[in-house]
Amino acid sequence: MYDEEMRRRIHEAKRRRRAERIDALHREAGRSGGEGGRGFWSLAYDLHYAPWTTNLDQLREIGVDPPMPDAIDDDEIGAALDAVIMGLAVLQVFLLHTDHLDDRSLYRRLRLDVLHDRVRDVPPATGSREWIDLAGGVDRSAHLAVHATDAERASLEAAGVIVPPRMERRADRDRRLPRPASG
Repeated sequence: MYDEEMRRRIHEAKRRRRAERIDALHREAGRSGGEGGRGFWSLAYDLHYAPWTTNLDQLREIGVDPPMPDAIDDDEIGAALDAVIMGLAVLQVFLLHTDHLDDRSLYRRLRLDVLHDRVRDVPPATGSREWIDLAGGVDRSAHLAVHATDAERASLEAAGVIVPPRMERRADRDRRLPRPASG
């Protein structure tokens, strides 16, 4: 999937550049009478100053280059999806609510849409994590039909929200998706 030593060198270089830029922001603020400790400037860097990239570019950087969905046979789609999911976890990017999508639909959505979203290039092991909710967004029907608890559905119905009928899960992967290491 990827060369561990190469990945380590890439991320270490990014962490060094990040630390140098945070220190510079902190010093500049001090010289101009601004306030905020290093923690404040770390957050400011991550949210406002880190360079833009995409998760697709980050995956490619660590050696995971997901092929276009139509180039993958049905018997290979599971392995291709696993490579993307595990690569994202290396980058500290985690998926939520995917069970309403079969493997090919999830891979297609990731490869053609989600992985192209612009994100800040914050290296792993800085305390920053990205969460991608595949049933989130404006249209919450997939969440309500598949992922919502019965109590959540009943509460929303009582509040006048139109709740779609319960649908069967197309996959059973959410409980096995990678999660951040504790500690």
